[in-house]
Amino acid sequence: MKKLLILTMIVGGSLVANSVSAQVRVEVNFEKDYPGATYYEYPKWHGHYHDKVYYDHYHARFEKEHKAYYHGRDFDHDRYEREHHWKEHHH
Repeated sequence: MKKLLILTMIVGGSLVANSVSAQVRVEVNFEKDYPGATYYEYPKWHGHYHDKVYYDHYHARFEKEHKAYYHGRDFDHDRYEREHHWKEHHH
């Protein structure tokens, strides 16, 4: 019984680790294609929310509204965090 429990824990842990690494890869790809995508706070668009259709729709708007944070295709996350999120969460 104890061996079965240990085996179940190993398999369960492996599944969790694999799903987490898969989520990280998705985030990296979206950030490459949509710099600053982490900060999109727009409403759902035709039922889409934080997926490719959503990012395609809002990308030009976000880039225009946040142009000061772009250096070419790179988004300055550190500056954005300092100027927005840090103040919002740490008054």
